Amino acid sequence: MKRYLYIILLLFPVLSVLGPHCSSSQTAGGGTIETTNGVVGSLRNQDDTPACGVVVELFSSDYDPVADDASDGKYSDTTDAKGNFRFRRLGSGLYNIVARDRALATCFLAADISVGGDTVTTLSEGTLEMPGVVTADFSVSPFPDKGYLYIPGTDIFSYIGNDGTAFMGNVPAGVFSEIIFNSDSLQQRNILREEVTVLPQSTVTIANPLWKHSRSIVLNTSATGAAVSGDVYGFAVLLRFNTDNFDFSEAAQDGSDMLFLRNGYPLPFEIERWDAVLQHAELWVKVDTIFGDDSVQSIDMYWGNSGAMNSSSSSVFDVADGFEGVWHLGEAEDGLVRDATENGYDGVTSPQSQGPQPAQGVIGRCREFDGVDDFITMPNTASGRLDFPESGTYTVSAWVKIDSFGNASHCIVSKGYEQYYLRSTYVTSIPGEPLWEFVEFSESAKWQVSSSPAKKDGLWTLLTGVRQGGRQFLYCNGDLADSTFDSWVNGESRFTGNDLTIGRFMEEVTLPLAEGYCHFRGKIDEVRISARAPSPDWIRLCYMNQRIDDCLIVFR
Repeated sequence: MKRYLYIILLLFPVLSVLGPHCSSSQTAGGGTIETTNGVVGSLRNQDDTPACGVVVELFSSDYDPVADDASDGKYSDTTDAKGNFRFRRLGSGLYNIVARDRALATCFLAADISVGGDTVTTLSEGTLEMPGVVTADFSVSPFPDKGYLYIPGTDIFSYIGNDGTAFMGNVPAGVFSEIIFNSDSLQQRNILREEVTVLPQSTVTIANPLWKHSRSIVLNTSATGAAVSGDVYGFAVLLRFNTDNFDFSEAAQDGSDMLFLRNGYPLPFEIERWDAVLQHAELWVKVDTIFGDDSVQSIDMYWGNSGAMNSSSSSVFDVADGFEGVWHLGEAEDGLVRDATENGYDGVTSPQSQGPQPAQGVIGRCREFDGVDDFITMPNTASGRLDFPESGTYTVSAWVKIDSFGNASHCIVSKGYEQYYLRSTYVTSIPGEPLWEFVEFSESAKWQVSSSPAKKDGLWTLLTGVRQGGRQFLYCNGDLADSTFDSWVNGESRFTGNDLTIGRFMEEVTLPLAEGYCHFRGKIDEVRISARAPSPDWIRLCYMNQRIDDCLIVFR
């Protein structure tokens, strides 16, 4: 039967008040020994009276109260009428002293006392104070059942309970640089990321103690940041790490020891890339709610836990949130292009070429298409979750960079020329002026086209096409570019039998002009298809967070 185990240390019986007759036993290690070697000191109460009759224990500074024998490295004395104590015949080394008044429930700690071979170390007078409490929360840590915490050089320890918490009471006030975690299965380690100060009658809680490092990440949606006024829900936040904002030597080589929390609750995250050699990384963290016009909201990041398991998760781009396909396009190998959702619509590159090559993208690595025969196909997607009905609800987005439009059409992502797609084109545009297009094919109205001028070559652009029933929208770099659509009426019929492709159409384009497969020439990054119509704030936040000069993230 599981039970909570809380250990409150050193519960003392109430003693009668000691008067001037108090005397010191002057013992060390159980015997009375005359020598010049040792430690002497005195204690006073908070009212400045001598603290007589107080039990004083001396421990070697690395003493483990669970694993070590109490008869080895532990000494005891009791203060005399003047509050004096002394220990004799000690080996050279470092020691700690813990003193406790059983009647007043006060205590005192002196740490790192150096003792030489034939010298007596005299301590400054100490004052007994009320103790504090230290708790530790291992609930999100891979902790073993038999693990425990202890303050080295003291008798203070606590086992970790079945709920993942540890409780150490009667902790003398002071500054602590070490609280040690020990177990049979995990390496002994110091759980403190920084010194902690224990004050009288106060509680210090150590969160996620097995992680050595932590920091706060502010999500700034105010006018000084992403400038998003509305709340956004279920958002995948992009984090970029480099030598300017992260020390890769402190984390696991693959980033598997990362942990993200908000209000104490773990957040799902996905590692798109972790390159400890080149010291670059991109991660996606799912945050349930990002508040609009807020410059102080934050999440907490932890790293440096050798016992942590890789918790990179497909739930960041969850089908329950509408994601049907997400392709980061950052794989190092040329062949497989992985889908970040649980649908597993992994892509394969064109068999007649070496395929679009990995290149530097707007978010880590991307794919660069040669405009001749490069493309990516997602097999077996003609039917299924990417086959949206006519006038359904869905979103298609991608980052694109075209070095030169070249007076030709370029397919970005397509479910077929007679179903839906994103592309750039010169068709129906002002001569010499290219357009971005988002298109759905309707059986009755044929091609329904939302468009926006594509005015500059060689710049990254985030395109987002949204279909919401009978309405259609095209966003460019987070801003609404077109909320209407033009119709190209002809005799063609809607066809949904094509697999999804990136970088060209599956079939040749013959209407309204013979344009071939419309191979893409340039770079494509972060292609997403969703079965929802996100809010304008959600679309804008994607752009503001993912652009190279990220406007959302502030590292603390």
